[in-house]
Amino acid sequence: MKTIIKIAWRNVWRNRLRSFVVFASVMLGVWAGLFTVSLTLGMMDQQKRSIVQTQTSHLKVHSSRYMKDEKLINHIPDDTLELLENQLKNDSRVVAYTERTIIDGTVNNAHGFANLKIVGIDPEMEKTVTTIYERLDSGTYFSEFKNRPVLVGKSLADDLKLDVGKSLNLNFMDKDTNAVGIGFKVEGVFNSGNGTFDKQQVFVRQNDLNELLQTNHFIHEIAIICTDIKEAEPVRDEINSKLGGSVEARTWAQLSPQLAYSDEMMTVAIFIILGIIIFALAFGILNTMLMAVLERKRELGMLLCVGMNKRKVFFMIMIETIFLSFVAAPLGLLLSWITVTYFGSAGINLMDVGDAMYQFGYDALVYPKLYPYVYFMVSTMIIGAAIISSIIPARRALKYNPAEAVRAL
Repeated sequence: MKTIIKIAWRNVWRNRLRSFVVFASVMLGVWAGLFTVSLTLGMMDQQKRSIVQTQTSHLKVHSSRYMKDEKLINHIPDDTLELLENQLKNDSRVVAYTERTIIDGTVNNAHGFANLKIVGIDPEMEKTVTTIYERLDSGTYFSEFKNRPVLVGKSLADDLKLDVGKSLNLNFMDKDTNAVGIGFKVEGVFNSGNGTFDKQQVFVRQNDLNELLQTNHFIHEIAIICTDIKEAEPVRDEINSKLGGSVEARTWAQLSPQLAYSDEMMTVAIFIILGIIIFALAFGILNTMLMAVLERKRELGMLLCVGMNKRKVFFMIMIETIFLSFVAAPLGLLLSWITVTYFGSAGINLMDVGDAMYQFGYDALVYPKLYPYVYFMVSTMIIGAAIISSIIPARRALKYNPAEAVRAL
């Protein structure tokens, strides 16, 4: 077997140009496949992180009545709120939580009108749960204006031509269903990375909103961050088991099922993308080796005539084919690792299509990433593809008649 391996290795380098072309195609194919997957994973991971950090948190708690009808009066009952606060404070899995007052309203100024949700927050509590305060394109975070400041999203600001210091009117109903229309001053313009969200939400101070609603402490939503996103389900189950009926807790996956589905389907997408690329590479290797076998018909006939049995010829062709893959594949994996590591730190700037990505909820600066299991998966797929693509050329070589093969041109 040692002699067969040595002959196979020499045969690989007999036609250097052809071997180099195969090496280059395998190496670049592996690199392109892994980089494409890393780019997709990076975009999806950023979208998930952005939505969790700005919209869903790890889980949210609402009044059961609010779940059916999002009215002002359907807030979390005070006694239940106290129990819930005590539970969250004593749960080591909970890092932080924030309480919000949410009402439906409209906004208007001289440039237009829009329906939206007005979210009353405690600015300091909100900073522990969301990253809105870090995502300001302009202005400050409830620190400059004392008289009814408001944070608006980039999409809404663009539509209504709003900027820091400009005024807008918020319209809603108080607890007695009286119409309230009052001016707020834009203190900051935030960019959550999701154009739809930025158009549909504005943030005001909870104290200002409660005063206008003529309420003391109406809490409609509690957003929670856990030590790990995997702890969201156990925390949810415990809340629902202890306080179920009056409130309902839901995880980020329930609040954003589309995002959860995309997250689950990512592994399938990785297999499909890499499978197509490896399949194409296998055909390239197969075609190259078939050409090599046809060109070496006389040589293979001579080997059979001098006593090399068919089993050794079969293994020699297989080993040549496998060498073509095994020399190039590690180089492709190394190139992929270097590229992903570099751009995973520096990022890839897609500002030329930033507006389109913003509307679909993606950041313009993408950080590719790859999980270690992907490298292992690709290595396994390449080994399988090399072995499978070596069988046909090897079987083709065995069909030669030695007497006829030695007379071939």
